[in-house]
Amino acid sequence: MDVQDIIAQVSAALADAPEKLQGLASDPKGTIEELTGHELGDIDPSEIVDGIKSHIAEGGLDLGGIAENIEGALENSPLGGIADTIGGLFGKK
Repeated sequence: MDVQDIIAQVSAALADAPEKLQGLASDPKGTIEELTGHELGDIDPSEIVDGIKSHIAEGGLDLGGIAENIEGALENSPLGGIADTIGGLFGKK
């Protein structure tokens, strides 16, 4: 699997189970491998996380009503920027 395929697969899985964002923050590699069913091997999980952040920022991932719930959970994590992005997408600053 290439990185873009993994980003697409993880993004789709997050759209169906947005609560997995918290796992992505605490254990990116493990969560990505769980969501895709494939080992990452030598692929850097941060590259995938950055791709997912971009996907969210571009509005390519509809997280709807969970925005408020995950902002606090992700605030102090490596994915903290996602919380701000999601808040911005839904009119919160």
